[in-house]
Amino acid sequence: MNKKFLLGSVLMAASLSSSADDLNYLTVAYNNVEQSIELSTVQKITFEEGNAVVYTTGETYTYPLSEMQKMTFTQDPTAIKSLPTESDDLKFLNGQLSVSGKGTLRVYNASGALIRMANIEKKSNVSLNGLKPGLYVISMGDQTIKITK
Repeated sequence: MNKKFLLGSVLMAASLSSSADDLNYLTVAYNNVEQSIELSTVQKITFEEGNAVVYTTGETYTYPLSEMQKMTFTQDPTAIKSLPTESDDLKFLNGQLSVSGKGTLRVYNASGALIRMANIEKKSNVSLNGLKPGLYVISMGDQTIKITK
């Protein structure tokens, strides 16, 4: 009986270690958003002053424990990295989008459909008053932000 238990334990440990090698992402669910971070970049995870802090080779991510729903290791990413609400060239204030750079400006709705596009040649303000209230993704060049109208 002990040999069967020992053999079962060894087989279980072997299957767990081989499946752990397949995990590539740390996925954190917080405030109804999921973010996936490549495990190869994670240096350490700590819990400091009511926060879970993930240190990577390039960035530090801080998640308030009061807003966290789960932290898991996954094989594939389950979410897109959270987008900032402003960038160097794109800022949204009081219903106006302030654009500092130049390029093709694209506005997507929450379903991912392109709903507006404009060529911006110089610094300008773009009115988004005609859009229904909701979540939008705005991109121009290599900068992308999300806004809530």
